[in-house]
Amino acid sequence: MGVRVLGTETQSRMLDLLDQAYHVSEDVDRLDALLESANNYLFEDQKNAVVTKNLPFFADLDPHLEIHINRLEDLIARQAGQDKLGLSIEHHAQLILSSEGRVLTANTKAQNLLDGMPNAFLDNLPLSFDSLTALREILKEISAGVQNLERIVYLQIETDTPQNAFGFCRAVPVGQEKTGLHISLSYFDWSPAIFKSLQNALALSDSEGLVLQGILNGQNHKEIAQARHRSVDTIKTQAKAILRKAGCAKMTELAHLCTSIAYVIGLSETLTLDQTSHDNWITPRKNLHMLSVPDGRTLAYYEYGDPKGQPVLFIHGFFQGPFFLDNMIRGFLTNGFRVIAPSRPHFGYTSQPAPKKDYDTTTCADAVTLVNHLDLGANIIITAHHGGASHAFRLAKQIEQQVYGMMLIGAGIPLNAEHIRFMTKQARMMSVASRHAPSVVKLIATMGMKTYRKKGMQAFFEDHYAPSECDHPCIHDPEIQPKLSEGMFHLVQQGAEAFVHDGRSQMADWQDDLKAVDCPQAWVHGRHCHLMGAKFVADYVRSNTNHTIEILDDAGYNILYQDPARIIEALCALARRD
Repeated sequence: MGVRVLGTETQSRMLDLLDQAYHVSEDVDRLDALLESANNYLFEDQKNAVVTKNLPFFADLDPHLEIHINRLEDLIARQAGQDKLGLSIEHHAQLILSSEGRVLTANTKAQNLLDGMPNAFLDNLPLSFDSLTALREILKEISAGVQNLERIVYLQIETDTPQNAFGFCRAVPVGQEKTGLHISLSYFDWSPAIFKSLQNALALSDSEGLVLQGILNGQNHKEIAQARHRSVDTIKTQAKAILRKAGCAKMTELAHLCTSIAYVIGLSETLTLDQTSHDNWITPRKNLHMLSVPDGRTLAYYEYGDPKGQPVLFIHGFFQGPFFLDNMIRGFLTNGFRVIAPSRPHFGYTSQPAPKKDYDTTTCADAVTLVNHLDLGANIIITAHHGGASHAFRLAKQIEQQVYGMMLIGAGIPLNAEHIRFMTKQARMMSVASRHAPSVVKLIATMGMKTYRKKGMQAFFEDHYAPSECDHPCIHDPEIQPKLSEGMFHLVQQGAEAFVHDGRSQMADWQDDLKAVDCPQAWVHGRHCHLMGAKFVADYVRSNTNHTIEILDDAGYNILYQDPARIIEALCALARRD
C-alpha cells in the first residue's frame, strides 16, 4: 500500500468526515451532511471535480479509517437494541496530540472543548485529574517508542454539564519518523432502563440506586443531596455503601465498572436480538445456481430463457444486478437465447476472492470456469450492462475464440476527467473516492446502508434518481421498481465490499482491454443517462471502432427496464449479424 502522510489540513477534514459518520450512526437524517463532508475532503473544486491538493492516494484500504469503520459497523449491529439497553452513545470530539501533548489537529467538537485556544496542550483539555493522568501515561509510552498502541480509557469531561466518555486512543504517524496520539471521544448518557439494570447487578437499594444515578451523571454529593432533599452526610454514607457493594475504592473505578456492566448487558441483549431478527434485504434465489470453483469458493449464477438456446453471458451492472422483467425473459425464450448471468465476487451469493487473489483476476477466472463448466462452446454473446463493461472486455480477451459478439447496454467507457464532471454530485464523489480513497467509499456505503435500511429502499431511490427526470418514474413503476430493489439487495448482500472493489475496478484504466477485443459489438445507450453521457459513449465508439452505437431517445440509466423490447431486438440483430 502506497500512501503519503496527511498534512494538518487534510487530517482536520478527515476528522470532520469521521465526526459526520458517527453522527449518522445515531441519526440517519445526517447522511447528507456526511456526503457533503466527503465531498469537501476529496475536492477543492467540486463543480469541476478538482481533487484536493495533497489528498493521500491509497492503493488499498486505509488501516486508520478501517478501524473506525469496524467500530461503526459494531455500533450499527447493536443499534436495534440500544433503546432497550439504555446506554445511549454519541461520538463527537476527535483530536491528535504530539508525543509532547500538543494538540496538532482537532475537529469542530474537539475545538469547542478547547474553547478556541491556539497551540493548546493536553493540560488545557477540560478533563478530570484521573483522565489527564491516564492520557499522560499513554503519551509516555508513545514517547518511549511504542507504535502499535490501541487503548480504550474512561474519561470524565469537566464542562458546565459534566459528561462521561470512552476515549479510543491509538498511536498514529504525525510526520516523518514521528508518532502522535489520536483520541476519539465517545460520549454516553445513562437512561433509567440501564440504571435499573445496574442497581440489580450491584444489589443496591432504591435509594442507593438513585445516588448512583446522580454520581454517573456527574453530580457531586451536595447536588445529589439537594435533588433528593437529603442531607449531604446521608448521601456520603450511601455513596460509601455503593463503593463497598461494588468492590471499588473510588468513584472512577465505580464508573469503569458500571460502563463495563452496561456493555456486557448490551452485548447479551444484542446476541439475543441477532438470533431473532430477520433481514428482509435478501437477494432473490429464483433461477439461482451455485458452482464450486477451484479455489474453494462458491460462484452464484442465474439462468433464463431457452436451456438449449444460443448462450448469452450477461455481465451485470453495479446498482442493477442479474435480474430481468418477465417480458424480457419471455423474449429470451421466444428468440432462442440461453442467458447465463454470474454474480461477481462480493455480490449476491458469490464468495469474496481467495486470500492474495485480486478482484479483477478472480472475476474473470470465475466466468471462464463457468463457461467451461457449462460447455458453452464457440457461439457466446457477451452482454455487459453498465459497470460490467470493463469485466466483460477482460473476459472477452481471455476467451476470444469462443466469442460470437458483444452487446453493451448502457455501458460505460474508460473514465476521464470530463466524464467525471458530467456525473451527478454524489456519483462524482464516489468515483473519485474509488480511485483515491477506497476506505471513504466503504465508510459512505456502510453509513448509507444503515440509513436506508431504516428509511427504506424507496427513500434511496427517491434520493438516487432525483436528478433524472427520465429515470425517476421507474421507481413508481410496479414492474420496474421490484427489479431495482433486487439489484440493490444483490449489491449489499455481503455488506459494503462490492462498493469498494467493483467501484475501484470501474475507475481503473481498461482501455487496453477494450481495444484488444475486435469481435462484432452492438452498443445501446440511453440518451438521458445521468451517470455516463450518451454523447461520450457515442463519440468514443464512433472514433475508436467500426461497431454500431444506438442512442434510445426515451431511455436513461434504467435502459434495461425502460425499453426491453428494443434490447431484445438489438440482441437478435447481433445474433443474426444484421
